[in-house]
Amino acid sequence: MASKENRDRFDHRQSAETFGALSDETRLRILRMLEVRPRSVNEIVDFFTLTQPTISRHLHVLKKAGLVSVERQGQRKIYSLNESALKQHGAGFFAMFRCCAAKKGRGE
Repeated sequence: MASKENRDRFDHRQSAETFGALSDETRLRILRMLEVRPRSVNEIVDFFTLTQPTISRHLHVLKKAGLVSVERQGQRKIYSLNESALKQHGAGFFAMFRCCAAKKGRGE
């Protein structure tokens, strides 16, 4: 069970930002695409009927939440899934609740 101290230390602001970023279907689809491989914004745009500025705004939200990383390759920006942040934010959020916290017990 998560201790009260660990639950009280949870970063609620970061959780709200993370889940806010995850609350949009387009951003979820972008994350699934980046799970396969890193992509440029133009590669991502090709999968949608949205404009490049709109996709860039979605990528900005994901980057601000720490869910994607960006690396410059010449004039292109290549976006990739920040898997460790996704795991950390998701696990941290759910561990805040007693029902989802890792339980210590037999054999652990």
